[in-house]
Amino acid sequence: MARGTAGADLLITNVTVGAHPGAAMIQGCDVVERSGRIHAVRPRAENPEPVEGPVLDADGRVLAAGFWNCHVHFIDGVWSRARRSETGALQRALDDMLVSRGFTSVVDLGSNSRNTLPLIARIEAGELTGPTIHTATEPIHPARGVPFYTRESVSWFLRWALPAPRTPAGARRAARRGLRRGAHVIKLFTGSYVEPDRIKAMTSKVADAAVGEAHQQGVLVFAHPSNREGLKVALDAGVDVIAHVPDETEGTESLLLACAAQGKRLVPTLHMFAHTVTKSPTYTDPIDQALRTFWESGGRILFGTDVGYMDEYDTAGEFEALHRCGLGAPEILASLTTEPAAAFGDTSLGTVEPGMVADLTLLETRSGDIEPRHLGDIAAVVKDGRVLQGSGELSVSGPPGASR
Repeated sequence: MARGTAGADLLITNVTVGAHPGAAMIQGCDVVERSGRIHAVRPRAENPEPVEGPVLDADGRVLAAGFWNCHVHFIDGVWSRARRSETGALQRALDDMLVSRGFTSVVDLGSNSRNTLPLIARIEAGELTGPTIHTATEPIHPARGVPFYTRESVSWFLRWALPAPRTPAGARRAARRGLRRGAHVIKLFTGSYVEPDRIKAMTSKVADAAVGEAHQQGVLVFAHPSNREGLKVALDAGVDVIAHVPDETEGTESLLLACAAQGKRLVPTLHMFAHTVTKSPTYTDPIDQALRTFWESGGRILFGTDVGYMDEYDTAGEFEALHRCGLGAPEILASLTTEPAAAFGDTSLGTVEPGMVADLTLLETRSGDIEPRHLGDIAAVVKDGRVLQGSGELSVSGPPGASR
């Protein structure tokens, strides 16, 4: 949906606000939204100036900038009908997977563009109330390197549409084609599980060409590395974001240190590995340690769950895993807000301050000392001047249609 579009004024009253991750929490605030922007953040007034739209009584709850999920997919059956499906079914799916989890922006790292682009269009037209979606459309794979789980889910007669260039020229064409179709980012499988026990790496020349084309057009590149070889290809090519901690961790420590030193960002997706592969510590402990290596060396984290590929929508498992690896609530909150806004170069998002876009996430907690577990308990989301309710206990008053 378009940012800054005119909408009814909104007053969020009796709210606890920290302007940015790590800032002191201030209780008893009023936050005024006008035309999609934060107009004022101020101490609660006994006689506040009137607003024309709804009033949300937060009853002391904590307000944060809108959350980002930097690794999602739209591949379930409900999205295959995104162009023509009735609004209610799509809205319920968006709410269940994303909005009710506090997300106002998401990054789709690979879905069928015939479904994702119409979904984005319906959100931007205001027909659906959903998060802002930044999409990679179809990822770029190594030659003959489509992942086995993608091959299993895509009909044989559609596999020709999955980019798997053999040459640098082909990689540049694939990147340009995706951007022309509407991609906002480029996703590379620099290491692809072509079989459950075999990873195929993208060639350095192909990765270099795709990254060069994307950067020439000012677009971020995400890479799925899987192992040391895939991570090295990604690092050497100059990708911006590593889309997972490599789950084959042997030999990756020095490369992760280099990623941190070069300011690369990483989307850990720790809970996805445990949920979709195995919870065995033999498998998960090295992945956790790899993240610690990156994080303790100054690496920058973007929150992401791989929801859509992973069928569990609850975010608690990822928050717990990040905390286990040494991130406290302020650091996790930064991965949800300020870090993705910075990665995308969007200075209008990420903090609760006047002039910022009024994408906001209201937590259920009233504690001024936020813990990681609080970040998964969402009371409401504010998007495009509308209150998207998540709690029956919230009190919203105002003209009809100002909230849903």
